[in-house]
Amino acid sequence: MRLGGSLTVLGVLSILVADQTFLRGETAVLQAANDIPTAPGWPLRVVMQLGTLWVALVVVAVTAWATRARGVGAALAVAVAVAIAFRLDNVLKDVIDRPRPPGMVDGLHVRETIGGFGFPSGHTTMAFALAASLHPAVATRWRWIVWTLAAVVGVARMHVGVHWPADIVGGAALGTAIGTTAWLLVHGARRARTTGDHAGTAP
Repeated sequence: MRLGGSLTVLGVLSILVADQTFLRGETAVLQAANDIPTAPGWPLRVVMQLGTLWVALVVVAVTAWATRARGVGAALAVAVAVAIAFRLDNVLKDVIDRPRPPGMVDGLHVRETIGGFGFPSGHTTMAFALAASLHPAVATRWRWIVWTLAAVVGVARMHVGVHWPADIVGGAALGTAIGTTAWLLVHGARRARTTGDHAGTAP
């Protein structure tokens, strides 16, 4: 359900924003996030680091430690998600060729220097890949936290002025698909191996 929905959103958005098309209302949403003053916006920028490779690797290490009693499955799923997210967003950016907001929106406060294309947001992709791959390993009552942190990363990318709203939604969809797929692959392989081991020991 989550995988199919995220892939559908990603596919539809990829079509809609192709050929440098901009969706109605994107500028208003971007400006609302971007108009948050720099000082109050610092917490957003701190959380935004969850979308970087180095912080993601720290999350992998923490997951490995926290779930060590349950084996390597959870940490491996997160590691696979991080590895895929780190590269796949750039592939889509080169295909879609969507320009970033700087130079296209009057009065935009650009708080970060970055080049290349914008769809989907790489930081948001990474953050949602972490959230989706961590989801099954986190206690039910705490799952909303990982998803909220991922969403904050997306808002922060608009706050610093480097992504359109559709870039954020596209990154969220791509990251969710990556994280969900990583978990299914890792735990599907473990189940298959366990089943095979049991079959091999049957009388």
